Parts: sequence; structure tokens; C-alpha cells
Amino acid sequence: MLLELPATQVLLLLASDDNLQQKIGEALEIIVQRQRLEIENLTNGGQSSSSSGAGSGTQGTSSTGGGSMMGGSGGAAVAGNGNGGSGSNAASSGSVGNQGTGVGGGANSSGYSSGVPVAVTGAGQAQGQSGISTKKTGPMLVLEDCQLDAPLFYTPGKRGFYSPRQGYPSSERMNAFRNVGRLIGLCLLQNELFPLFLQRHVLKFILGRQVRFHDLAFFDPVVYESLRQLIKDSQNKTGVSILQSLEINFVIDLMPEEGSGTVELVPGGRDIPVNESNVYDYVRKYAEYRMIKTQEKALEAIRSGVFDVLPDTALEQLTAEDLRLLLNGVGDIHVGTLISYTTFNDESNETSDKLIKFKRWLWSVVEKMSNLERQDLVYFWTGSPALPASEEGFQPMPSVTIRPADDAHLPTANTCISRLYIPLYSSKAVLRHKLLLAIKTKNFGFV
Repeated sequence: MLLELPATQVLLLLASDDNLQQKIGEALEIIVQRQRLEIENLTNGGQSSSSSGAGSGTQGTSSTGGGSMMGGSGGAAVAGNGNGGSGSNAASSGSVGNQGTGVGGGANSSGYSSGVPVAVTGAGQAQGQSGISTKKTGPMLVLEDCQLDAPLFYTPGKRGFYSPRQGYPSSERMNAFRNVGRLIGLCLLQNELFPLFLQRHVLKFILGRQVRFHDLAFFDPVVYESLRQLIKDSQNKTGVSILQSLEINFVIDLMPEEGSGTVELVPGGRDIPVNESNVYDYVRKYAEYRMIKTQEKALEAIRSGVFDVLPDTALEQLTAEDLRLLLNGVGDIHVGTLISYTTFNDESNETSDKLIKFKRWLWSVVEKMSNLERQDLVYFWTGSPALPASEEGFQPMPSVTIRPADDAHLPTANTCISRLYIPLYSSKAVLRHKLLLAIKTKNFGFV
């Protein structure tokens, strides 16, 4: 699909919502199909080694909830051999950020970090949806439909900023993430803006820079502030007693997008209390696990895709802030910058005094717009909701063509050449009304 297209066609595809949506739909359909086939193969391969049901007396089954991998409520179970001792379902009630629960009420103490929920019940006994428990066979991997066809990205913290959602790490899903990385590389190579705002830790991972605890402030500001306060309180006697009363251990509860369940941050972490001497280690490992380990394969795939297109040393000197500017441009639309980029063409055949007056009206209207309205204007005008980081980012530069006087028609735009067509309206009020109406109706093309 996307990989079969030359770079120029991929960029044109990004400019068309309908075509892009069609390709995304095709890609998701293929990914989900392949994932289901992969799970069925895993099921067939594991039938010979699965344990017999405690109450059924039958052997060789590795699926529950109706005898089908995708039956019942959409859960798929694959049983594998392992140490029964790793299947404890004890969950610490004192972990910070209690935002997710284990599938089926079980806790994942095996440290599984692929982003797939792991449910374990009893002392190493796995229990299916039908309620039939098997003998000790180690953790039971539960793959829900939401993990198979989940969106590739989600917003864990600040709205509008995305982090990859690894889900079930099939080869097709990882290739989809790699294709996202290739699109990022193409946008950087062609001076195009990338339409997705990525979380700061994702940008740092692409650059090969260390992701630190303070990056959690962008990822999940609420949890970051809780952990920061925890560190601050641990420096005094009152805080130490509060820390002890919280009964926090080295475990973490994961959100559904991160795989769900409860995992240990270190081996035996369920039995290691957090105190004033190890609180720094706890918050570092907490941040690393939530931002990196739960989505590591997806992050690696995105980074590999970027450097499929760019040389390995192309981004060496950049910070995360530099990369964001190059990828997403300037979110705050400064009117002065827009004025400096813009040229005017006249098709109205009116006097220069009228044209100068009209230009003043236009910039006065733009100055009084909210930043969101300015973003809508720039999107309507150029096909991008942000200004590029530099003048070189506009190809071609934005322009305005003033057409003959006509209060009946709306402004139109040709985003391919970043050109706005505005009739010479009779007043500033008419200009403002027509321009805002055109932005809302997205009146692209020639009318």
C-alpha cells in the first residue's frame, strides 16, 4: 500500500482526507486479518501442550469461552508452559496511578511488557471465560479484540498530543508503526508538516535521547505531580511517615492502552516497600515503564521507519523542541509572521487606494480572530493548521488574490499553491463574515 507509492504520491495522499481515510481503512483491515490468523496459528500450535480442564476431563484445548479463539466476549486465551509460582494474583493497593486493572481481575506479575494484557488467577492456575480452571501452566495470555484492532495512537495526557499504542505486537501492526516513521521521515525530507502531534518522550526516543522522569509531566501531568510531591515529602520526618502509611510497593497498575494489569517494576517488587531511601529509584522506574517499556516495540518501529528515509546522523544535533518545530510548525499563528510571508495579486482592477484599504481590513480581521480561528484560516488557506518553523517550509509561499467586487460569493482557496481568493467586499464587516463562514464550510477550490 503506502510503501508501494513513491514519495510524491504519499505526500499528495496526506493532503486528501478521503484518499488517506480509504488507505487507512485498507491497512487496518489487513492488519486485523493477519493478527487473527497469527493468533489462530498460536492456538493450533499450543493445543498439544495445554493442560486438561479441572472439571471437564478433556485435554488438548487452548481456548475458552465457547471453544473459539475469538468467541465469547471477544477474548482469546493462549496457555503456555511456565513456572506456576509466577502466577500470583496478589495486587498491591498502594501503587501510584491506579488507572488500570488486570483483565479478569488477575494481576500480571510475570513482567510481560509487550502491551498485551495478561490475566492470572489463583496460585498459578489460569481460568477461562467459561469458569473452567486448568492445572498449573504459567500465565495465561488474554488477547482482547481491543488489543487486536486498537488505534495506533492514544492521548495519555494533554489533549491533542499522541503516544503509540502498541497493542498486540504482530508483524503487521509493527510494520504500520514503521510506516508512520517513514511518513515522518518523508515530511522532514520534503519540508512538509506532519499532521500528528507526538508526545515529548516519543520525539526524544526518535532522536535517541534519554527519556527522564520530568518527561512524565507531558505524558501524565497528574501522576507526575503526585510523584513529585512524594519526593518532596520524603525529605522531612512528617513526609516519611506519610510515605510509610501509603504502603506503596515497586508495582504499577497499567491503563488499558498500556496493556492493563499490575506488573512489578523490579523482580520481587511486590514485596519491596517504597521508602525515603529508594523513592527516587521508584519514580524513575515508574516513568520509564509507563512511557517506554509498555510501548517499546512500537517506539522502536517508528524510529526505524524515520531512519529508513533519513541518514542515521540527520537528526543528531536536534532537541525534542527542534524536532517538534520541524514536524508540526508553530501552533500559535502570529499575524506579523503571516504578513511577512504573504504576497498579493490584484484581479479587481480597482485603484491602489481601495486595494491598500482592503489589505488593512483583511489583516485587522485576522488580528481579531482567536488562535483557533487563525489555525482554521491557515488550514483553509494552505492545507496545514500551523505555520512552518521557517520561510523555507512554505512551498510555495502563501498569497492572496483580490478578485472583482462581489458581496454574494465566499472566499475560496487553492491549498496546492497556498493561495486565497477573496472578492473585494464592500466593507470590513462583510469581509469578516464571509471569511469566517468560508473557513467553517471549508470552501476549497474555485467557486
